[in-house]
Amino acid sequence: MSRNAFTRTRFALRPLALALPAAFLSFSAPLAQADTTGASEQSSHRTRHYSIAAGPLASVLNRFAEQSGVFLAGHNDLAAGKRSPGLDGDYTDSQALQRLLQGSGLQASPQGNGGYVLQAVPASQGALELDATNISGQGLGATTEDTHSYTTGSTSSATGLSLSLRETPQSVTVITRQQMDDQGSTSIADTLRRAPGISVQNYDSERWEFSSRGLPITNFQYDGVNTDYDGVYDYGTTSTDMATFDRVEIIKGATGLMTGSGDPSATVNLIRKRPTKEFKASIAGTVGSWDNYRSEGDISGPLTESGNVRGRFVGVYQDRSAYMDHYQNTKDIAYGILEADLTPDTLLTFGMDQQNTRSRGASWTGFPMYFSDGSRTNFSRSFNPATDWSRRDFTNQTIFASVQQRLANDWTLKVSYDRKHRQHDTLLGSASGGNPDPVTGNGMFMYMGKFKGDQVQDNIDINLTGPFSLFGREHELIAGFMSMNARQDIPVHGSVYPALNSSVFDWRGEFPKPDIPRIGDNDIVQRQTGAYLATRLKPTDDLSVILGGRVSDFKGSDHLDYNDPNTPDVRDGYRQTGVVTPYAGLIYDLNDTYSLYTSYTSIYQPQMSKDAARQLLDPVEGDSYEAGIKAEYFGGRLNASFAVFRIEQDNVAQYISGFETESVYSAVQGATTKGFEFELAGEVMEGWNLSAGYTYNHTRDAKGDYVYGSVLQTTAPEQVVRVFSTYRLPGAWENLTVGGGVNWQSEFFGNVFQPNPSDTVNFGQYSRITQDSYYLVDLMARYRFNDHLSATVNVKNLFDKTYYTGLGNFGTGFYGEPRSLQLTTKWDF
Repeated sequence: MSRNAFTRTRFALRPLALALPAAFLSFSAPLAQADTTGASEQSSHRTRHYSIAAGPLASVLNRFAEQSGVFLAGHNDLAAGKRSPGLDGDYTDSQALQRLLQGSGLQASPQGNGGYVLQAVPASQGALELDATNISGQGLGATTEDTHSYTTGSTSSATGLSLSLRETPQSVTVITRQQMDDQGSTSIADTLRRAPGISVQNYDSERWEFSSRGLPITNFQYDGVNTDYDGVYDYGTTSTDMATFDRVEIIKGATGLMTGSGDPSATVNLIRKRPTKEFKASIAGTVGSWDNYRSEGDISGPLTESGNVRGRFVGVYQDRSAYMDHYQNTKDIAYGILEADLTPDTLLTFGMDQQNTRSRGASWTGFPMYFSDGSRTNFSRSFNPATDWSRRDFTNQTIFASVQQRLANDWTLKVSYDRKHRQHDTLLGSASGGNPDPVTGNGMFMYMGKFKGDQVQDNIDINLTGPFSLFGREHELIAGFMSMNARQDIPVHGSVYPALNSSVFDWRGEFPKPDIPRIGDNDIVQRQTGAYLATRLKPTDDLSVILGGRVSDFKGSDHLDYNDPNTPDVRDGYRQTGVVTPYAGLIYDLNDTYSLYTSYTSIYQPQMSKDAARQLLDPVEGDSYEAGIKAEYFGGRLNASFAVFRIEQDNVAQYISGFETESVYSAVQGATTKGFEFELAGEVMEGWNLSAGYTYNHTRDAKGDYVYGSVLQTTAPEQVVRVFSTYRLPGAWENLTVGGGVNWQSEFFGNVFQPNPSDTVNFGQYSRITQDSYYLVDLMARYRFNDHLSATVNVKNLFDKTYYTGLGNFGTGFYGEPRSLQLTTKWDF
């Protein structure tokens, strides 16, 4: 039997061995009869060229054994659940094995017959050292912290299966911990506005809308757990701080298999930091433009001598002003997580995070775009229409727990529970209504409202995943059940719109607080359950077929009870059962570097938007298609992708008129988005990291007209370019890292009411305002003084570009952030 023939049957021996099993040593003894010592020495110094993709450790080691002819022994359990970063380049056998085993906790011990035996690294042993290579950092697994990388080794956000980016049949953007630190991104808005393929617009000072492929993003997850997102009240989702997260995974396109419902733009999955097996700690302090002061602490490590219990705590306090007048924002964050190895096969995780955000001078919408005579306004970027007492306060608390049980034959059962308690307390006053006289500044009125909300969301996820054999080949399967139950209790106070009674040109944020009485109560309940199944079939070594499906039930109710008995109460709701969401993906490996792929999934999203007759719009339905080519270089440390996509939707809500919950929408039919995107992320060469992407999308309805956002009456830019790169200098300057980036996007426009004094009937008409294409340049530099102390400088919007980042919210506009400077000093213990 040939070596390749034996390898093809290895999975029949899974209970006995890993990769090329121990039995193979004696079976192949005739191949190494002569001077085994000499053969071993020659092997240890001979180099070969390898090109092995990242993947499950057992599979990667098998491919290495096939290419090298090296005899490799070890029990199957050693590789269970582990991944390898792969290999690309010229290496000796020992160097190659060390690279392949990076971060796995395993080492390859050479044997006298030219083979190697896999063993666990002793707890007392530090970095592995083979030949002249010394690698003490982590390899590219799922976790990105301490890898200094701009990419990841695996992701499960798209299908639930742990796959490399190349193995995932959708476009995936990963913003790693290193990239966030290099860019000085401390909030989700900072992070996403620089992410390839993502554009950002502002509702006002506290709320953002993120878009992908020309469509708004409403799917947000934390460690894969869905979060109910309300674009109107927000509950602080778009103000999330990034200190507690290892990375952000952005799955482009529809993700109904794992989310059940949602827009086919993208799903943003924020992955939390985990406890580390070794002690590590850091403190950091930041000072920046507009009195921005931030302190951050992070401590992690084992809590017992054996290391079977590990913990981590992250704390943040920030106090800052802004480029807008009389604005102040503070936040405090506490995050704690524990992991306990109850048995060698049982992992218990428990954690809690709390984020409190308070703002004063918070605006409700922006500034008017037109004067009363129909000419354009020219407010400065520092103009803040909010009163000095106007506030949006958010309190977000999450408690999460999971038990992960490793079963026989590499199967794993995981049960997760997540409970979110989110509150907002909002009292707004903003001089944003109307159109001022161009000479006197008179004629404005106030947007004023009191809003509160208390939301509790419970999530349960149970899944079983593992390999199985069929027709002599190994495949993967995941089956699971998810349940989400969210309830909002909202005391209804309503809104008032008093006249400003003074010139807006003299505005300093001073206006009496209104007395807004409570007029009723609003209870909103949303429930979703879903059973899902996905499998990755491997008909051949080069072909992977991912098939999946989800069966979901949706239920929602919106009950508004008024205190006034003469005002009729409102009862709205929906219920859909047995909704099937199919998923199909195909990946074909052209060689060890390039793969072709295609995928399809359907779209289904219930909605609470109402038409002019106050009837709920039908659910959004449609289809999402994608195809492209992916590549991974240098053992997966650099990933590239090119994708074309097409999205078809019916019943898309488009804003017509009204204010907040009383808004009127129409259902757009035949909304079609098509386009393409390119992305490159990772390490181009040693010390040089790069994240680059270009996206083009084109969205029109069945009549060929533009599709406007449901809240912001704007389009999204059709073209987006995001580039950011850093380089650690060599030689005597190795402690210095420099970098920079360019963010460019094409024009976008909004519909805004333009007054016309000569029009005595309509008093004007809606007209289009265009924000021309613009680019922003960022710079950074970091100097590491020693093993503990480093300092990073970030300059954002270097050339101080003036641009709109919001158009059309109640007919107003909002400026983007001017040039800013930020200095962060960090001490690593």
